[in-house]
Amino acid sequence: MFHDKRRKTLFVFISLMILTVGFFALNKILNTGEGLPVLDEAVPFVMEDAYNEPYDSNNQKVKLLAFFYTNCPDICPLTMMDFSLLQQDLEESNLFGTEVELVAITLDPEVDTHEVIKDYAENFNANREGWRFLRGTPEETKRIADSFHMKYKKVEGDYIAHNTTMFLIDQNNKIRGLYDMANAKERVNREEIMNSIEKLVDSK
Repeated sequence: MFHDKRRKTLFVFISLMILTVGFFALNKILNTGEGLPVLDEAVPFVMEDAYNEPYDSNNQKVKLLAFFYTNCPDICPLTMMDFSLLQQDLEESNLFGTEVELVAITLDPEVDTHEVIKDYAENFNANREGWRFLRGTPEETKRIADSFHMKYKKVEGDYIAHNTTMFLIDQNNKIRGLYDMANAKERVNREEIMNSIEKLVDSK
């Protein structure tokens, strides 16, 4: 009887230890001090911006990245409107351009020439110091989109069906957050995004 109780006590103790170690191990995997999970690796890339200048994503800045195309009738322009507001938020926080960038990559480089993208960016008062509109060849675009698991396909006319996920990337090219683009019913969650950005900047 005594040995049975001892074995049960030992079993409970070991079980609790395993659960405790498992909890802390999981917590360590999911969190890196800032409370934001590391979801995936963002493969660095180089593309041209709307002004024909090279842009290297491997620049040790926090980025909010979205894919778009200029003929998009709803989700893309609504999201860019919210990017314009995020630009203001970042400027007021003295983070815009120096610590944080907004990045928009066209999914339709055959239609979205540099000039077309430049005009599109100006419609949203994009400041090129910290809001970069980018394009590549169709092959480069697919390679970069695939690295983010971004699915897109031309359907009818100039319409492209695409995922509506945005990516928060830290200074070390780790994906730390996924956010929904805007739609007619719901805007981009600027408050949540700004809170996450500030955590990443403070963790440097």
